[in-house]
Amino acid sequence: MAYPFIVLEGIDGCGKGEQARELERAIRKKRQPFVLHKYPTDAAQGVRRHLEGKGSLDADALFAAFVDDLQSRQAQLEQDRQKAWVVADRYCISTAAYQGAGGRLEERISQLEKYEWVKPDLVLWLDLPVEEAMKRKAAQKSPDRHEADRAFLEDVRTNFDALYRRKFLCSKYVRVDASQTPSRVAADIRAAIEQ
Repeated sequence: MAYPFIVLEGIDGCGKGEQARELERAIRKKRQPFVLHKYPTDAAQGVRRHLEGKGSLDADALFAAFVDDLQSRQAQLEQDRQKAWVVADRYCISTAAYQGAGGRLEERISQLEKYEWVKPDLVLWLDLPVEEAMKRKAAQKSPDRHEADRAFLEDVRTNFDALYRRKFLCSKYVRVDASQTPSRVAADIRAAIEQ
């Protein structure tokens, strides 16, 4: 029996990390096993250097690096969901949204569909206006190259909406208003999981 595989998606600053920790607390409180997958992984050093502005990859190389990172974890993801609830802080849906910016969403979706992916049982899109997301990120740390580009993030948010509407990779998507308080967002997430 496979445990649920839940993906948290949304632009930088929407609260995915905080909600992943809240989900872990709620699942463990019920004495259920839990595993978190966070992307990009620590192994994706080229991606991290690019985002931090310490290196530069062209759009296709960056896309390939994200896909390689995600694909390298597919077997482990499948193993983990046989023994525990799995929550992913980002997944290939983010790769489509971010790397599809600039009018390349359909191309990126087509490329991603050529791969085998562990399919989520539920995708929770934490939707947040870009202005609010940028304020949150600025309060946390110096923004990376994506987090500092308002027009880029607007494009990414539009892409998340398109992926949500087409139910990319998963038949059960729920849009969560991430502009609410963290406790209200957590309550909406719990309600979505219990449906």
